[in-house]
Amino acid sequence: MTLSTVPLAAPSSQPITKEAMRTFTARLRSETDADGRVTPKLQATLDQLERLPASESARAVFQAFVAAVGGKMQGPIKLPEDKTPFWLRGANHPLAGFQSNAKLPEAADVVIVGAGLTGTSAAYHLAGKGKVVVLEKNDPASGASGRNGGNFELIPENFAGDYGEYAGLEGERRKFLQATRPELAGEALDREVRRQAEAVMKIGLKNSQRMLAIVDREQIDCDLSSSGWLRVAYSPAEEKALEKEVALGKSLGLPMSVISAAEIKKRFGIDAKFAGRLAEQNGNYHPFKFVTGEMQAALRKGAELYTRTGVTALRTLPDGRHEVTTPRGKIIAKTVIMATNAFTAKVLPELSDVQYYQSQILNLEHVKNDLNGITFTDKDGDIYGSFPKSGQYTAKDGTKRGTLLLGGGRDRPGVDPTKLRRSQSVLDLVLKEAAERFPATAKQPPSRVWTGPMAFTPDRLPAVGFLRDGLIIAAGFNGYGGSYCTEVGALVAEMAVTKKTPDALPEDIFGPKRLARNSRQ
Repeated sequence: MTLSTVPLAAPSSQPITKEAMRTFTARLRSETDADGRVTPKLQATLDQLERLPASESARAVFQAFVAAVGGKMQGPIKLPEDKTPFWLRGANHPLAGFQSNAKLPEAADVVIVGAGLTGTSAAYHLAGKGKVVVLEKNDPASGASGRNGGNFELIPENFAGDYGEYAGLEGERRKFLQATRPELAGEALDREVRRQAEAVMKIGLKNSQRMLAIVDREQIDCDLSSSGWLRVAYSPAEEKALEKEVALGKSLGLPMSVISAAEIKKRFGIDAKFAGRLAEQNGNYHPFKFVTGEMQAALRKGAELYTRTGVTALRTLPDGRHEVTTPRGKIIAKTVIMATNAFTAKVLPELSDVQYYQSQILNLEHVKNDLNGITFTDKDGDIYGSFPKSGQYTAKDGTKRGTLLLGGGRDRPGVDPTKLRRSQSVLDLVLKEAAERFPATAKQPPSRVWTGPMAFTPDRLPAVGFLRDGLIIAAGFNGYGGSYCTEVGALVAEMAVTKKTPDALPEDIFGPKRLARNSRQ
């Protein structure tokens, strides 16, 4: 098939219309190979078509077709029309509109606000221990937990200030402490750096272990790949920082090792100039499937769920209980767990330092897959990538291919977490990084680009603990919910029962009072 054999809706001197482009690209699908991938002959036709005048809407249709077949663009690559997260494409939500009862209960032992990774974990670990009610303003995993990168990692990389050269977890904590606690110096500073780094690492280890155990226990089909998580160094300084990070992690029982540049190339097909850090028992998963599977398990154990029920106000009563207000009525609770991450300050303005940021993620189709199940992390705003299991296939030529997921590239602050906006400059940066690590993707447009709300704190550590008696906060995961949230959900569930802060959550490191501008309303 050539351009001359396919009639267009307008003369070649006039811009091709959107409708004509749809007709033409639909016919071109017969020119793909057995896997639906572009062939050299088809690419030549696409190159011709791209040079013809076309309306903006027609060019969007053309780019979407090129993306779907894994083809190349000769001109600029723009944000695609498709904004649907990979995890939610064609999703048949098992808990859409779910209501445990027709009416909201008037009272509960524990009310959990938010049915994402954290709130669902809390519900799972509290179910059967009194009346546990989960309120979700949309449907479970439809917010940040269904719009993230689908990674679970041992170490949240708390970058101080802007992104750039990574100094390792201890190095980044040192930067924060030097800026925020200038009274610390010498051995006192060294001790505090180590204490904070160890606290973060221990939660990361427990989080991975707990998540894997839940998937196994409840038989949750969530496309789990625990083959590992690779951080590639980009300089001699980063290499040394990663080596030091591995040494600390191994001393705490974290399964991780240093891997040479040659080994990185051999095992994962990535060209690396320096060594990296490989964390085992980590990797990627389908967060939507995991959260909905875990919530279904919580419901079986006795928790109650009320979707499409947002919380508009929260008030502590004179007797110490809490009044939770929704558009459907009020619930009086002995304990409230706010698992609201980027939305926390909307209900609790005293926690305005839990600030909304947004991430951006894209997919590239039919990419050769040499990663062998791992997730990798790179430079420039913490670029990360993986091949989700549900997007993988073996091509007819025997090569392993799939949908490459890439995210990061400068997370951006925002004002309203309900109003997500995509960035062309972030897209350009991530595509540039993709072409460096996966040269065959150069000039390849993405099939979809989506954004997700995150919550960042000034010191890049989450806010987890009692804000006041009976009010527990679990928010501000700084883009590393996969490293924290399952374990944090279990810890706040423990707090709801014992009324005490567990040793794993030192209040001066994680407690929300460190961020509260007014500790009591």
